[in-house]
Parts: sequence; structure tokens; C-alpha cells
Amino acid sequence: MKPLRLHLDALVRIDPCHDFSRLFLAALDQMPRRTPTDLRVLCLAEPRNGAFFQSLAQDEIRLPGDRWRIAAWDPAGGVKIRHLPDHRDLWILAGRQIQTAESIHVNALFIDEPLEDGKPAAEIIRRIADRGGLAALPVPQEGWSRRHRATGRRLLDEFPPAELVLIDTPLSFAGWFGGGLVARARRSRRPVLAGSALQPRPGEEDLAGSWHCTLTIPRPEDPARLVAPLQAALVGGDADIHLAGRRHSLRTALRRIKEDPGPGSGGQRNPPPPRS
Repeated sequence: MKPLRLHLDALVRIDPCHDFSRLFLAALDQMPRRTPTDLRVLCLAEPRNGAFFQSLAQDEIRLPGDRWRIAAWDPAGGVKIRHLPDHRDLWILAGRQIQTAESIHVNALFIDEPLEDGKPAAEIIRRIADRGGLAALPVPQEGWSRRHRATGRRLLDEFPPAELVLIDTPLSFAGWFGGGLVARARRSRRPVLAGSALQPRPGEEDLAGSWHCTLTIPRPEDPARLVAPLQAALVGGDADIHLAGRRHSLRTALRRIKEDPGPGSGGQRNPPPPRS
């Protein structure tokens, strides 16, 4: 059986200020579909008080019925939505972002359970593993200092690739920031994903899928079950991952770092319906 090719934006924060339908379409347009079986996937990075995935999975978000429909639920933490005018599908996977005691973020891929902010990064990574998720360290992050980069190196030394992966972000503008950590990760065969790192302000929707990664996974026996085979491929150590899309220029990266609203903004309990 042929493997399944998958295009993944591994760092998407969907905020109440975002136009959801516009964001979904941007992701579909900016991640390729080279064959009819290719999958396009967004992994969320919800803050502690965010509830987008839960609201979507429980059908509390009223997507425009003439354009979008939920096509499948994966009980392990995934919802597939379909754009009805052209029958394109987009997977939305659960994920959380936690602020650590060291003032960096650690992402929890494939879990929707909120985790407490402010704990040491190593403790948070262990808690993610205990809950069946996969910890991911976005690099670089807004305002990263030499001390923060040293924390990242320590975490890579402490945790094996099956417990901690990296997410390369557009802020690295051709690898200048965070390049050392990415190179260290690749030397140890640690998966390096890519994510667009949307910020919680209007207009960011257009960046969804603009920086992503492509990999192949074994074709699931059940096409409505994506989370387990994707996670298994990442922790197995054999995934051939390629980064693609657009990084920020130096000027854009510095502007976004300066304008970043910081952790804790947005993420209301009940998101408003998408605007048409």
C-alpha cells in the first residue's frame, strides 16, 4: 500500500479575532496538493484558556453551511472539515501552547487538555508525555535571548527525539535565529516540523499554511483516524520531513517580534462564528 503524503502547519493559533473561513481557505491554498490523496493539516497551539478545538469538535462553531462541513472526527484529537465548493479537505488537530517558568513556550501536539503555565519546561514536557501527547519546542520564539537559546539546548540534550521535536518558525528568516538548535536537532535525527506561528490579531489568517512541512506516513487503515499514525511516524524516527513555503524577511521578522501581543491575549472560551 502506498504511503500517504501529508502537508502540516504545526503551529497555528486560531483566535476569536480571526476570520475562521478565511484562515481555512488560506491554509488550503498555501499548502500543496500534488496528488488527490495528499492531506493538508493544521495543528493548533491553543493557550490555556482557548477552546477552539473543543468548540469545533462539539459543533459549537457554526461554519457557513453552504461552504464548510465537518467530514470526519478522530476521537484521538482531530476534526476534518470539507470546503464544499471544491471538495477540498483540511484536518484540524488538537494542540496546546504552554508558557514555561523560563519564559519560553512549549507546545503540546495532539492533546486538548490545558496544562498549567509557569512550570519548568522539563516538567511540562514530561506532563505532555504522560498525557499521550508529543512536546514541541518552537524556534525561534519572540524575544528569544541568549539565555532562552541556552534553555533550548539544554532541553534537546535532556529529552530524546521521541519526546521532544522542534517547530521551525518563519521568524528564523532563512535560519538566522534558531539555526543552531535546528542543526543540533537534525544531527540527532530529531524531527523538525514547520509552523506559521500566527499571532492573535486580525489579518494573520492569510499566513496559515505559508510555512509548513511535508512528510509521508503509512496509510491509515481507517481514513478517519489520522492522529495516531501521524504521531507514530514522528516519534518513530524515520520520517523524512521537508520544510516548504515562505519564511519572513529580516525586516518582517523584527517587526513581528516588536508587535507581538505576548502570551495570554485572546483565546476566549466561546469563539464567535466566522464572518462570511
